[in-house]
Amino acid sequence: MNRLAAFSCMVIAAVGAAQAATYSDVAVDVSALPKEKRFVRDLLLSRVRARTPPSPGTPLKVRFVLDGSLSGENAVVTVTNGVASVRGGRFRSIVFGTGVLMRAIRYGADSFELDDGEYRFSPAKPYRIAYFARHFNNWYLKAGADELVRYMEDLALWGLNGFHMQLAYPVVDMVWSTEGDRAVFAAASVALGERALALDVDLSTSGGSNCAPEDMPPEFRATKDPKGSRGADEYNVCPEKPGALDYLLKLRQAANDRTKHLPVSGVVYWPFDEGGCACEKCAPWGGRGYVKLIERFRDINEKTYPGVRHVVSTWFFRDDDWEAFYGYLNKGQSWIGALLIDAHGDFPRYPLEHPLPKDIPVITFPEISMWGRFPWGGTGANPLPVRFERLYRQCEAIVSGFMLYSEGIYEDVNKIVINGLYVDPKLTHDDMLREYARWELPGCAEADFVSLCAKLEDIYETQSLNKKKGRKGHRMSRYLKETLQDEELSRRARVAHEAAVLADTIDGAILPRMRRSWRWRQIYLRAKIDEAAYAARDIRTPAALPAYAELTNIYHAEKQVERLYDGTWRGYTCPPFCDVDKMRPHESCK
Repeated sequence: MNRLAAFSCMVIAAVGAAQAATYSDVAVDVSALPKEKRFVRDLLLSRVRARTPPSPGTPLKVRFVLDGSLSGENAVVTVTNGVASVRGGRFRSIVFGTGVLMRAIRYGADSFELDDGEYRFSPAKPYRIAYFARHFNNWYLKAGADELVRYMEDLALWGLNGFHMQLAYPVVDMVWSTEGDRAVFAAASVALGERALALDVDLSTSGGSNCAPEDMPPEFRATKDPKGSRGADEYNVCPEKPGALDYLLKLRQAANDRTKHLPVSGVVYWPFDEGGCACEKCAPWGGRGYVKLIERFRDINEKTYPGVRHVVSTWFFRDDDWEAFYGYLNKGQSWIGALLIDAHGDFPRYPLEHPLPKDIPVITFPEISMWGRFPWGGTGANPLPVRFERLYRQCEAIVSGFMLYSEGIYEDVNKIVINGLYVDPKLTHDDMLREYARWELPGCAEADFVSLCAKLEDIYETQSLNKKKGRKGHRMSRYLKETLQDEELSRRARVAHEAAVLADTIDGAILPRMRRSWRWRQIYLRAKIDEAAYAARDIRTPAALPAYAELTNIYHAEKQVERLYDGTWRGYTCPPFCDVDKMRPHESCK
């Protein structure tokens, strides 16, 4: 098989024999681009040179061209006789094509190789969005603006075309914040907004919910759902109580006033988690109180961001919510630009069994962060490629894209797997893992990385999903000591050891300049933590503590660890230095 035919992930290569050439560096021509878009040169050079440093010899010449003959987001990369051209009909296509070019290269310690031919980026699904959840002292809240912008660029180079995030300081953290915290957050929001505009990708933020700050007037408190909470109910407002609707509208306007200078092109409305009210005037919330409230928010958002796209979430809907919501849609709701539909587990059955009454695009909400273990990401990376391909296949026929929910960078692999499936549904999760390894772990055997991810996924789940066992079910420590049966423990210990050995093999093969990258380190540390934890039946073994310290540094989780120790809890993605089963959670987390 020729190399071009083998290079399948998100790229269609030219038919015919591959002519390979060796290069020492990259020489970039951006003269055909507007001046404000010539920074794509830096995107390319910084990442290629991070893998293979410049050396004497023949450089690969790369030129960028805006080509009006290419429609949509399609990009074409042509490599011939030492010259690569990256063409796209709009600038975001140029960015996507740049990523295609970089991942087609085979990197070496002193030089790199690239096959002549044509490579294409032609995404099947138009919505490919990452939700950066900037709250609870996680990486998105504590990372510097430069890190956040760099990560946005990295994901755009993979083909993501939209980013959703809190742009105004999150209400769940407001009481705990200082003026300095809020100033840093606002500056990062500006930097992210400016980069989204420069990259020609979409930026969206909250359109509103009935969640309020912790110091909300207690008389506005919503009625709890007698069927069980769908998110904490402590700070939700019933819009039917006297004065409460005006209170919520003022909160929405105040949030918009803080972000009106940013290039927001979309807003997303949320019903539950946090949200909802079960009083007789609001229930069922999803098709009654919720839609009445977001129509009021819609008008405020339209004035702040003219022409904004409205995305309405149906997260945590039950059948009664769906039935009432379908009745609302049947009345003709042309203002809704897309529906966000998904659940923690399998894709909701109701919209699969009952076709939507209106032709509205459907976006999934892959929950890549808060599954299988707690604290989320606390033991390192959580690659779950089999899970996310299975979930995608349940709904691929009716969906137009995704908005993946991210609590941090520990699920970087999951982001890339999901995006690849939506770009080209003919691919499999293994295809995406191989491409990830070629790009992020150059030098290693791709098959080894695929095998490592399979082993890590096999032994990942250590948390009971039975809510009767506790707010988060079994933490890993309790699971290892009390729940896991001896036979399964032995099997997992064997798999964990195999994963650790494989991680050492990969570590020795990766190019030295990439061996210390945070992406690889959090995968490597996860393998080592699991080996120690399953062998000792304890997640706080002496062997694991240095790994937790390194993860704390990678995640900027110092504040989370501090608050686990002092019992105020505010952080869910930190390494478990202490026994989180015995910590006193904050009142809002009970």
